[in-house]
Amino acid sequence: MCKRIITIIFALAATSAWAQQKQGHARIPISRDTGKGTVVDQTKVRVWYALNADKTDDMNTYIDCQRLDIGDSITKCYSWFVFNSDSLRADWSKKHRGAKSAPMWLGPGGKKQDNWCQYEWSDFYVSGGQLTEYACMPSKLGQYNSYYTEPWPQMTWTLGTEHQTIIGYDCQKATCHWRGRDYEAWFTAAIPVKAGPWKFGGLPGLILKVYDTERLYTFEAVGLEKGCYAIEKYEYKGYKKRKRAEVQNYQRTFTENWPKAVGWRSGTVDAGGHVVLGESVSIHTPYEPLEKE
Repeated sequence: MCKRIITIIFALAATSAWAQQKQGHARIPISRDTGKGTVVDQTKVRVWYALNADKTDDMNTYIDCQRLDIGDSITKCYSWFVFNSDSLRADWSKKHRGAKSAPMWLGPGGKKQDNWCQYEWSDFYVSGGQLTEYACMPSKLGQYNSYYTEPWPQMTWTLGTEHQTIIGYDCQKATCHWRGRDYEAWFTAAIPVKAGPWKFGGLPGLILKVYDTERLYTFEAVGLEKGCYAIEKYEYKGYKKRKRAEVQNYQRTFTENWPKAVGWRSGTVDAGGHVVLGESVSIHTPYEPLEKE
């Protein structure tokens, strides 16, 4: 029997108030349609990260709350906000079988929960030295749901001498330049796994905090559990295998101008109460991805 030892510690320190907000006007999909889940491993450690929090003790100020499940052979990083909402919506549908529609979102959602963000709507699996991203695209663009695989980890880190304490763990600083950005990470040798949030990894200990030096994106651990939980892998129905560059081009295009991508058109109502479609709508938004290359 698996014994769970829960040691959740919530950080109280505030992060930069000028952290990157959710970009663009893209809306969340009605459903991810991930399909049936299969248990593929059990966690040894589960870590909770705040993505771009104004205050790490307040989920309402997060862009996303992400969860990293670390098993013996598989590591999975995903949005707890999205996972929790999916679970609550599934329960709601079971209790309201005759309903013609279901809520699009249930549970905590952080800042701008109706806005799609590529880092919130992707699941990452690491196994056998390979990372696979399953990227769910915004509303009305599900035909572009994709996945790709690449080697992991790819960062080459330089260890520093500075230390700081994060959720009770002594952490050492490390730096790297990767895909067009400079990063600073804080890892703890007390948990000797080469894992971290998003695509980060390769250090001689768990990464508890990492950010680019422009502070556009910050992942900071706010809780940690040692125990056994099921790690599930979904079917990801309809997701097409594509190259990383192609997937990221979709993510850029949809973030920069979602109205244009979905073919939005302006409209008016005539005297007879009929909608008359006008010109196509185009709203361009500046885009700052983590990966510039």
